[in-house]
Amino acid sequence: VCRQLCLLLNAENIFHSMADILLREEDLKFASTMVHTLNTILLTSSELFQLRNQLKDLKTPESRNLFCCLYRSWCHNPVTTVSLCFLTQNYKHAYDLIQKFGDLEVTVDFLTEVDKLVQLIECPIFTYLRLQLLDVKNNPYLIKALYGLLMLLPQSSAFQLLSHRLQCVPNPELMQTTDVSKTNTSYRRPTASNIDYTELLQHFEKVQNKHLEARHQRAGRAEQLDRRVVL
Repeated sequence: VCRQLCLLLNAENIFHSMADILLREEDLKFASTMVHTLNTILLTSSELFQLRNQLKDLKTPESRNLFCCLYRSWCHNPVTTVSLCFLTQNYKHAYDLIQKFGDLEVTVDFLTEVDKLVQLIECPIFTYLRLQLLDVKNNPYLIKALYGLLMLLPQSSAFQLLSHRLQCVPNPELMQTTDVSKTNTSYRRPTASNIDYTELLQHFEKVQNKHLEARHQRAGRAEQLDRRVVL
């Protein structure tokens, strides 16, 4: 239904509206599931190719506004927030988010989503990201973020997949050209200066603290129910 709506109407408006609604959603588990579903549609649907390109560069005020709007709702799901940062080439912020993962409650579902993100990185959608690994000097935070995901994973098939990808990252000394200054300036992506990444990171922490409290409340209610059944 969502894909058809994006095909028939303006995809940017559809995602903007859904993100606004989910930002006010009180059922945190439902919000997390919806964000994960919408993120999968955004990253994999052919109908959203144009929207992905718009978000990838963040060249216009509209695209930057959409990124900030999606980000605030995507914070309901930590791994999808990182994938949004990968899509928009915000690699430093992705690395900062992954650093925060050490303070979160790492569950089996969480690790499963990290596994799925690793699989997505190998898909055609993230071809540009993999090619940017060739430019080691200008993308240090991309490499750090991928190593961060690697350290989160248990030694599974996804771990092996990402490990093999990172082993292909070339030695920066071997990749140097004669005119280093020109290559550095030509590939460096301009920073979106009017996006407050510190405030976004604080919003991420706030939303995740709410999810932690909600999980503990659900666990407490389940434990009380089990006790009643036993009695």
